[in-house]
Amino acid sequence: MTTITLDDALIDKAIAISHTQNAQEALTKIIAFYLQQHKQQPAFFEQLRLADDSADDELALLFERNKDTGRNIEL
Repeated sequence: MTTITLDDALIDKAIAISHTQNAQEALTKIIAFYLQQHKQQPAFFEQLRLADDSADDELALLFERNKDTGRNIEL
């Protein structure tokens, strides 16, 4: 755990911005919001990309047509 010393003016601003009652809640809320805003999300293309360690046959299965798709088999 880390101890941070802040002056009263900064604490009052943090409480006013976060609309909370105490300094600890205010700073926790502000830091959580800051981290959420600056969290780096992978680009959309990177999310669609296959993992580097995936086998080539897994890639082939993505483009292979299942001949039984759409057929009903009644017994």
